[in-house]
Amino acid sequence: MATLKELLAQQAELAKQIDEVRRTEVSKAIAQVQDIVQEYGLSLEEVFPNAKVAKSVRAVSGARTSKGEIRYRNPQNPSIGWSGKGRKPLWIVEGLAAGKSLQDFAV
Repeated sequence: MATLKELLAQQAELAKQIDEVRRTEVSKAIAQVQDIVQEYGLSLEEVFPNAKVAKSVRAVSGARTSKGEIRYRNPQNPSIGWSGKGRKPLWIVEGLAAGKSLQDFAV
């Protein structure tokens, strides 16, 4: 039987693996949704009919409504960009791990 320390180490490793798989799957799902939206020419209102309510709630709460200027683009899907602020998207993280630099993704 494993010790508590060993089980906690396994739990931490599983949590990392779960996070990595989740980020990968979410990234793929977002890309699929973006492809479908682009293919059919759908608008935000068509995909999310209640988005106007969410926008007005954000404006009232004082939350930012803009993500900033796009400084980097995903080479596999140019419709996906990143401003360079906040958490790095998975495609940037994977590119950096593969030996690329941020300049390789610059707009």
